[in-house]
Amino acid sequence: MTSSAPFRLDGRVALVTGAGTPTGIGNQVARAYVAAGARVALADLDAEGARRNAGELGAGAMGLGADVTDPASVAAAVSEVTQAMGPVDILVNSAGITRRAKVWEFTLEEFDLVMAVNVRGGLICLQAVVEGMKQRGWGRVIWLSSIAGKQGGGVFGSAHYACSKAAVIGLCQGAARDLGPFGITSNAIAPGLVLTGMVGRVAGGEVEQQLADQISASAPMRRPGVAADIAAAALFFASEEAGYVTGEVMDVNGGAYMD
Repeated sequence: MTSSAPFRLDGRVALVTGAGTPTGIGNQVARAYVAAGARVALADLDAEGARRNAGELGAGAMGLGADVTDPASVAAAVSEVTQAMGPVDILVNSAGITRRAKVWEFTLEEFDLVMAVNVRGGLICLQAVVEGMKQRGWGRVIWLSSIAGKQGGGVFGSAHYACSKAAVIGLCQGAARDLGPFGITSNAIAPGLVLTGMVGRVAGGEVEQQLADQISASAPMRRPGVAADIAAAALFFASEEAGYVTGEVMDVNGGAYMD
């Protein structure tokens, strides 16, 4: 499946989780993949939102409900995608949640929920599609980490969010070691503040604007990120051109954090 044009995904089938919000990263990744020629399944706990977003993308997309913390729900979603579009070649683990609380304030139940969605959910989705990737000798697994996972939070999100996003990096790189011999890459994207509305939904629009103003005043690129910035990185990782890149954590934060 090669093309003279770079970063094409013609003939590939992608599953993007957390793709139910109109302004979210998952939806923007799905848009980029459809534009590159892939058939894309948008999955979200909000099945109606996923179907709405898919409907805007036309015949190359489908939307469906899935709870990434539930193996049976994910298995059913993958089966539906496979029947409608074919086996999944590209998995984007974009589903995630954040909470705002000090380490002495959040409950163990809240900690478990953040870890279940942000970490365990990605593993469940990987395990649901990996056997087919291994059999075909080709696959792309893309994880959404965060700047918070490298610096203990600091932009937005508390210790449990930072912990989950650090764990995503470890899971991504561990998977890269296991999957590489089968022609499957595993890479992560670590965004900084991205204006998707998630912060606003958790803490209010004023907090999101304050954070955006701080980034605009201090980060080298002088602006917060937008979902399209992350989608561009996800398109590269999914492409043939990235076939020798695995275990990589790509910072997409406008220089807000450098390591």
